[in-house]
Amino acid sequence: MSDSNNPDAAGMRPIFPKRAIITGGMPYGNKELHFGHIGGVFVQADIFARFLRDRIGPENVIFQSGTDCFGSPIVEHYERVRAEHGFSGTIQEFVLSNHEKQKKTFANYNIDMNLFAASSFGRSSEIHADYSSEILKTLHANSHLVKLCVRQFFDPAANRFLNGRQVIGVCPIEGCQSEKGYADECSLGHQYEPSELLFPKSTLTGSVPEMREAENWYIDLAPFRTELGKYVDDLEKEPGMRPFVPAALREFFEKPTVHVKKTQVEQLDAMSGKLPSHDRSEGRSNSVRLVFETLALREKACKILGLYNIRFRNGKTLVPFRLTG
Repeated sequence: MSDSNNPDAAGMRPIFPKRAIITGGMPYGNKELHFGHIGGVFVQADIFARFLRDRIGPENVIFQSGTDCFGSPIVEHYERVRAEHGFSGTIQEFVLSNHEKQKKTFANYNIDMNLFAASSFGRSSEIHADYSSEILKTLHANSHLVKLCVRQFFDPAANRFLNGRQVIGVCPIEGCQSEKGYADECSLGHQYEPSELLFPKSTLTGSVPEMREAENWYIDLAPFRTELGKYVDDLEKEPGMRPFVPAALREFFEKPTVHVKKTQVEQLDAMSGKLPSHDRSEGRSNSVRLVFETLALREKACKILGLYNIRFRNGKTLVPFRLTG
């Protein structure tokens, strides 16, 4: 056989890793599995795991997943089951019951995982707690955590603060095509401050929530801009990396920006002297860009623009990431 017909010579022969960890998406502990979990995720992952076990040996492959025991969907579903179906157990019992049902479903479909654990039960719970504690303590010791008192959504009708998925509105990020904007992140992953969400509505009562102050821990991402940039540079060099992934990540490295439609340029010109120091340039989608050096300056500008009834959209940038609450 000539070299031209030899897959090795043509560089077409697959290269297998020496060891591999395969993960299936962790289903929430709010309910049993549906067919989308099995047919959309775990059958494919199971096939890949079996294939690699055959290629590199079963001792070199770990196929794992587990029940995600935390998150607002669990709390919401638990409260609904209690109210509508008379469930009398604790939320821990509710999640554990769903975890066991999920394990049974995987067994019924012969999904051959090495481990299907749960983030709040057994040894995996201890590991989860230990690593979470270590990460938070390390961030705090290196002054990367900040405690901020910020305004969060509060539903007076329900008399409670609303978590991320209990508020829905329109993403404030310029050019975003998402149909769902939540409290501080839209369905396409754009992050913003809660006060920036457009047309917010409580999913609990359907009413317009208020903004009330609440104190939580955040990690300030802006100081990590250089390190994150190097990480994205490395992503670009990975074989098979789709170009849109690093390109989308780089959009968040822009300085804090506000976009104002050109139809409001006259109003903007009349009051621009009242805004914090900024650079102005032509934007996309028939708008002008106001670029600020810090997030605090942009937030101040947004308040001033609001006072003058000038509508705007914020650009993507690195914002503090909430860790608690």
